[in-house]
Formats: sequence, C-alpha cells, structure tokens
Amino acid sequence: MIPSTTKPMHYLGVAMAVIVAALLPWFAPNQFYIHLATVGCINLMLVLGLAVIARAGQLSMGHGGFALVGGYVSALLSMKGWPPLLTLFIAGLVAAVIAAALGWIILRLRGVYFVLVAFAFGQIAVLLALDMSSITGGANGLVGVPPISIFGYVLRAKPQFYPFALACALTTLLLIWLLYRSPLGTMMAATAENQRLTESSGIDTHRVQVIAFTIGSGIAGFAGALSTHYLRFISPDSYTFWESVSYLTMLVVGGRDGVLGPIVGVLVLTPLPELLRSTEGLQHIIYGAVLVLCLIFVPNGLASLVQTWRSRQRVVAAGTARVAEEVT
Repeated sequence: MIPSTTKPMHYLGVAMAVIVAALLPWFAPNQFYIHLATVGCINLMLVLGLAVIARAGQLSMGHGGFALVGGYVSALLSMKGWPPLLTLFIAGLVAAVIAAALGWIILRLRGVYFVLVAFAFGQIAVLLALDMSSITGGANGLVGVPPISIFGYVLRAKPQFYPFALACALTTLLLIWLLYRSPLGTMMAATAENQRLTESSGIDTHRVQVIAFTIGSGIAGFAGALSTHYLRFISPDSYTFWESVSYLTMLVVGGRDGVLGPIVGVLVLTPLPELLRSTEGLQHIIYGAVLVLCLIFVPNGLASLVQTWRSRQRVVAAGTARVAEEVT
C-alpha cells in the first residue's frame, strides 16, 4: 500500500502561506499592498464570523451592524483613555452580548424572517449612529481614534499594524478550525443539515444556533473595532447594508464549508474595490455578476474545486495502489 502524503503536504502548504504572509512588509513593492493585506485580514475575520453563523444553518444580513457596534464601542472607550488593546475585546464582548439577547428571540424565526430581522438590526444600528450625534459624531463620525499600543509600541504605520492584524486573523482561523472539530461544531453542522431530525435526537437546535450567532457576531464586533483603530476613524457609512452583502458574497464565492472557503473568498474579492475604484458605479454590478456566476457554475464555492481535486487524487492513488498490489 502506498502511504498517503496528503496531510504532510497540506500542513506544508499552510506553513508556507503563513510565512509568505508574515514576510509581506519586507517584500511588498509599496505600502498599498500592505494596506490591502491588512484589510484582507480584517475581512477574513468578518467572513469567518459569518461562516460560523452559516455553519448552524442561518445567514445574517446584519453582520455589518455588529461590526459597527464594535467599532463605536472601542472608539468611544479608547477616546476616553481606555487602553485600545483592552477595548478591542470589550467591543467583541458587547457585540456578542447584544447578539445573544437578540438571537434568543429572532432565532425562533425560520427562513426569510430571520434574514429580514437581522437586516433590520443592521439598518437600525446605522440610524442610531446617525441620530446620536452627540456621542457618535453623527454623519461625520469619530476622527482621531487612538492607535493600538502593545507594551508601549504604538501600531501607527501600516507596516507596524499589519503583523498584529495577521496574528488576529490567524488566531481567529485556528479557533474556528478547532470549533468545527468540537462536539459543538458537529451539532452546528447537523442543525444546518436537518434541523428537525437533529431536534428529534435530543439536541436543542435553538440553543446551538444562538451560540453560533453569538460567536459569529462577537468576532464581527472585534473585527470592526480592529478596523476602526487601523483607520483611526469610524462613521455610520463604515458598515452599511452593502458591507454586509460584500461579506456574504465573499462567503458564497469562497464556500461555506470549513475555513478554506472564507480564505478563498477574501483573497478573490478583497482587491476588487481597489481595482474598481475608478468605476464606482459598476462595483455592485460586478459583485452581483460574480455572485450569480459562482452560484450557477460553482454552487458550493471555489474552495469546493480544491476538495474535488483532492478527492480525485485519492481515487487515483487508491487505483494505483491496487494495480501495484495486483502486479506484485
């Protein structure tokens, strides 16, 4: 029997990707690429949070609302003198608590009703940020948000901030990878596959979905806060309905299964806004076209092509092994 080298090669590929990403500040032609990579890390966290919710069988159209909440919480606290490194986690916690309270109610709704209520939450968050101008700065937002400081080292410039954003994204990726392989992750997948059958086996699917919604929204709050300290600015326009749509598009294009899908979706779609900046009116049309094409030709996401290729490689390897055994 021929020993399989799939896993060692997989781990080697992951290690090489991490090394290349970590060395980017030293080899990037200019700071634009570092900025793009930093935005990609933040987008990855947001899409991973959305993927956790989808893992339990729901899709949130209000994901940007939780990022907005996290961004404002961290900005307001840090501007009052709180350490930004601490306010990042407080922002994620506040977003998670709101999601838990909201999710306990709205996750009893199924199908399109949950999507509509989640969408309404995102819109309400934007409207509150506009109306509470004495606190949030209204349409002008908050300018001069303090940068993150780690043991006195201030992450002010792009090359300084990127390694921290990368570390946050990789940590989120690892934690979600572990979550998917835990008993809770199995229950989430079972709930998405067949909720009624899962309930009949004694699993509280409502509780599972609330936990998934809380985790995913908490990650969104943390990522929104991280983005706010990177840009040192936040306004109601930072996370509108279209941002929620773009995160959902990244998830659908990349694929909802596993952690590879969000990575692929972010890598493909994060550069698009910058490439299409001169054709602003066409951005949403092109996003829509990409989404429709993927739904038609690759309904399980681009990451499914990698999984299909791996399956074929295993079949070929197994066939080769059988032929070798018959010959000997």
